[in-house]
Amino acid sequence: MINENLKEQNNEDDELIFAPEDDELVFAEEDEDDEGEVNGAEAWKIMLVDDDEQVHQVTKLALRGFSFEGKALKFFCAFSAREARQLIPQHPDLAFIFLDVVMESNDAGLKLVKYIREELNNRLVRIVLRTGQPGEAPETSVIIDYDINDYKTKTELTQHKLVTTTIAALRSYRDIMEIEKNRKTLAVMNNSLKEQASDLSQALRELQKTQLQLIQKEKMAFLGQLITGVAHEINNPVGYIFGNLAHAEQDVGNLIKLLEIYQETFPNPGEDIREKLESLEIDYVVEDLPDLIDSMKEGTVRIAEISKSLRNFARADSTEAVLFDIHEGMDSTLKILKYRLKANSERPEIEVIKNYGNFPPIKCYPGQLTQVFMNLIANAIDALEEGNQGRSYEEIKSNPNRIAIATELNEKENTILIRIKDNGIGMSREVKEKIFEHLFTTKPAGKGTGLGLSISRQFVEEKHGGSLSCISELGEGTEFRIEIPVS
Repeated sequence: MINENLKEQNNEDDELIFAPEDDELVFAEEDEDDEGEVNGAEAWKIMLVDDDEQVHQVTKLALRGFSFEGKALKFFCAFSAREARQLIPQHPDLAFIFLDVVMESNDAGLKLVKYIREELNNRLVRIVLRTGQPGEAPETSVIIDYDINDYKTKTELTQHKLVTTTIAALRSYRDIMEIEKNRKTLAVMNNSLKEQASDLSQALRELQKTQLQLIQKEKMAFLGQLITGVAHEINNPVGYIFGNLAHAEQDVGNLIKLLEIYQETFPNPGEDIREKLESLEIDYVVEDLPDLIDSMKEGTVRIAEISKSLRNFARADSTEAVLFDIHEGMDSTLKILKYRLKANSERPEIEVIKNYGNFPPIKCYPGQLTQVFMNLIANAIDALEEGNQGRSYEEIKSNPNRIAIATELNEKENTILIRIKDNGIGMSREVKEKIFEHLFTTKPAGKGTGLGLSISRQFVEEKHGGSLSCISELGEGTEFRIEIPVS
C-alpha cells in the first residue's frame, strides 16, 4: 500500500512543480535518507536520467517515504544518456526509468530508448519520458516511433502526478514480471514435457527393438528347426540316390559293353531286331546315357551342397560366441541365393566377384552374421533388378550386373572388414539417412518389411560390438561395410 503521508495533499505548499518560467524548484527540506529506501528490505529500482541535478533532488524528495506493496524505492541517478548506458546494463532488474529527452544532444533520451529496447533487448523496464522542451520531442510522434510507456512534460509533474505515475509504472512492471515469471515457468514445464516425450519416445523405440528382437529370435529359432529338419529329410534320399548312381553307372557301362559285343558277334541280328534298335535310337542312347548319369550325380551333389548351406545358415546361436569361418558363411549364403543370381529371360547371370582375405575363423554368432549377409546380398540383388527396368537384355549384358564381396583383416585396428558392393542404381542422401530406421523401406507393398537392415545393424553393433555403414550415391551403386572386432 501507499504510505498515508503520501496521500494527496490539499495544501498548495506541499506540491512539487517543475516551473515552466524559471529554473527555481520549490520542494520540502531534504532528509538524510534521500533514497527513500526501507533499510534491509527489498526495493523497487528506479533510475533518474536527467542533466539537471535539481530535477533529481526534487523527484527523490517527492517520492520520499513512498512504498508500493511493502517495498520502498531505490534510486539510481545518471546525468547524461552516456552515463545511463553504463549503468543500465549493470541493473537488469530496473523497474522503471524517468528519462529526459534533451541532454547532451536534442534526442539523447530518444536514442537511449532505442538502446534499451533494441540493443539490450530489455522489454520489461517501464520508461516514462519527461521533457521540459516538448517542441523537441512531440508527444504523438514519440509515442508512435519509440517504445515508451508514458509521456509527461515537466510542467505537469506535480507531487501527486509523480506519485500516481510511479504507481502506474510499478503496477505495470509488477504485472509484466508476473507474466514473465509465468512464461519462464511454462517454458520450464514445456521443456520438461519435451524431455519426458523424448524419453517416452526413446523408451518406445527400445521397446519396439526388443519386441523385434524377440520376434526375430523366435522366428529364426523356428525357421532353423524347420530348415534343419528339411535338410535332414533331403539328405537321406539324396544320399541313397547318390550311392546307387555309382552302381547304376557301373551296370549301365556293363550293359553298353555287352551290347557292343552282341553287335560285333551278330552283325545281322534280323529285321525285327534291327527295326527295334532304330526305333530306340540305340546309338544315341549309348552315347547319352553316361552323360545323363553324370548330370544326375552333379544334381545330387548340388542338392547336398544346398542342404549343407541350409544347415549352416540355420545353425542355432549359442549364448557365447563360437569360432566361425566367415568365408564359409558367405559361400553358404551365396549358394542359397543362387536361384536369384542365375540368368533368366530378362537378364544374364549376376556376376559375383569374391576377394577374400587370408585370416582364420573368428569368434562370432554365426546364425546372426549369416542372416546379415543374406539381407545385404538380397538387397543388392533387389537394387540391381530395379536398375534393370527399362533396359534390354543386350544392354544389361554389355554392362553386366555385378556384386563384389571383399574381406580383409585390419591388424592395426584388430578388426575384420567385410564389404558388399553392387553396381546398381544407388540411393539419394535422404534415403541413405533412413535405411537403418525401423520399418523403413523403399520397396512396393508386399515386397519389403523394412526390417532387414534394421535387424542387421542390431546384430552387428549390439551383438558383435561392430559397425554397419553404407556408402552410396545415385547412379554409383551401393556399398555396405561390416566391421567386427576380433577377440
